[in-house]
Amino acid sequence: MATENRRMDWTRLLDATRYGRESESTDIRSPFQRDIDRILFSDHFRRLARKTQVHPLNENDHIHSRLTHSLEVASVGKSLGELIGYFLEDRKELPPGLSPKDVGEAVQAACLAHDIGNPPFGHSGEEAIKEWFKAHAEEYKLLPAECLTDFTRFDGNAMSVRILVNTGFVQTGISPTYAVLGAVLKYPWSSYDDPKGKDKFSFFQTEAEAMDKVADALGLIPMDRRWSRPPLAYLTEAADDICYRIIDIEDATEMGILDEMFMLDSFAEPLELETGPGQAHEWLLSAHFRQRNSYLRAKLINKATRDAAELFQTHYEAIMTGSFDLDSSLMEQSTGICGRIRAVYGTIKERLFHSRRKATLELGAQNGLFRLLDQTMADVDRYCQPKTGLSSTNRKIRSIIGPSVIDAIVADENRCQYRIIMAIVDYISGMTDHYATDLCRKFLGLGY
Repeated sequence: MATENRRMDWTRLLDATRYGRESESTDIRSPFQRDIDRILFSDHFRRLARKTQVHPLNENDHIHSRLTHSLEVASVGKSLGELIGYFLEDRKELPPGLSPKDVGEAVQAACLAHDIGNPPFGHSGEEAIKEWFKAHAEEYKLLPAECLTDFTRFDGNAMSVRILVNTGFVQTGISPTYAVLGAVLKYPWSSYDDPKGKDKFSFFQTEAEAMDKVADALGLIPMDRRWSRPPLAYLTEAADDICYRIIDIEDATEMGILDEMFMLDSFAEPLELETGPGQAHEWLLSAHFRQRNSYLRAKLINKATRDAAELFQTHYEAIMTGSFDLDSSLMEQSTGICGRIRAVYGTIKERLFHSRRKATLELGAQNGLFRLLDQTMADVDRYCQPKTGLSSTNRKIRSIIGPSVIDAIVADENRCQYRIIMAIVDYISGMTDHYATDLCRKFLGLGY
């Protein structure tokens, strides 16, 4: 439960101090616009172009990748943030010197960053990493339990935070503002403190100390080994929920998994498009399915964005005091268009995620990631045992990942084995679908 009489404060929640930087040169851009630019121009963001959203290794140019998904979520997030910015302005709660545009940019930056930690092959990649470590848990039983769960419950959300605060094996230089870090924290607890064991959490043990600083800076409310969600995180989550559900339906139509008329049949009534033989409706019936779906998508996103903003306002006091259900989302509270989108998505989820092509490729992806982990994790305990010496495999993997990365961890000695494993997971999860597939073939001696 939330601490009595505690309420979060926007002067702290919108803290524009850059994490890990004592000072920063000023320029024409706002701090949150600089966050946007830092994320957009990062290597991690660029690689999203070749990472799966839902359909792996797809050659259809109309199907979404993690990159196009993130850009669309950012667009919705910016609108949501500005709507709430005006709401705060009307309530006289917007801090001095900030405008609704600043709130929109903070949410936009968080939305751009929300998937940068996703491994290759999307959620099936996450599952593969988890399953591999569960199968090998006995080999790593000497790891503290809170460290082992980082791997057996691996989640891309935590890897995104790891990249943002620069503790990964590549120093990205992103270091966003505290406000943007807060807007990314959909699940402000560690893998070990996951309240219901749903494998949804926002940070690994490597970032636990950093998250203490973030929570303190933002004034989050302590809540039984976790914190209250930062209010902006609900907007980041809502933008993601709106986009992935609508776009997954659209992509499924493109793939032939759903009928070409599915979107119109499902949403004509709530969008008020079936009130008679009007011109717009007649055009939709005769249009090419891509044009029709594009029109419906725009209408749905516009209406859903406003619905989500109204839901935030309705539950505002519960959100600000930490009493809003941490396991719920704005979309789950909706009886309007967001609720309708969620309900329709529920009816097609099984077909979408178990289509023949997707199932076949995901089995292959799982086998490929298992092979990559088998190879890169071989003799992992020997890195931290100088007397034993490195095996031939160790030396090769050290060369591939980067000698400076491995050597710096070994020299420090603090939680050596755990951090070596995390560095390997950094390397695996940073791969694109194509790179992971190619490297697996090379490890098997099938390509050079």
